[in-house]
Amino acid sequence: MVILMKGKILILLLTLVFLFASGCAEKDTGLVPNNSNTPVPETGAAVPQDENASSEAGEDHIVRFENYGVVTPPELNISRGDTISWWSGKRQGDYVLVSEDGLFPDEKLSYRVPFTYTFNEIGTYRFMVKNIPEMNVTIRVD
Repeated sequence: MVILMKGKILILLLTLVFLFASGCAEKDTGLVPNNSNTPVPETGAAVPQDENASSEAGEDHIVRFENYGVVTPPELNISRGDTISWWSGKRQGDYVLVSEDGLFPDEKLSYRVPFTYTFNEIGTYRFMVKNIPEMNVTIRVD
């Protein structure tokens, strides 16, 4: 009887640990809208289309701004028509994304709310986080 009781307690404990561990994991959906120069809207909201966007759908890329000045990747080579989504991993507060080339106005990046931009012109573009110059990204469009 004691052995049977210990087995049930062990199974219950393992089940609780499994449920706790699976609830702590984050899932990155990686969904990035195509041909959009606007932040990703909430579900059900209309997405304005860029009139200058290429008719060919390009690839989607992600640049992440994490805590402690970490940017991944710090450099990225993409093709014309590709879209980049900038994601903030900062849970408290926001980052402000600055296009040094003036492609768009400064964009506030909140946690898990990406800003996307489609690159339709060939060139090299630099971006940084306002007031954190070491957090910068270079995008090369071929």
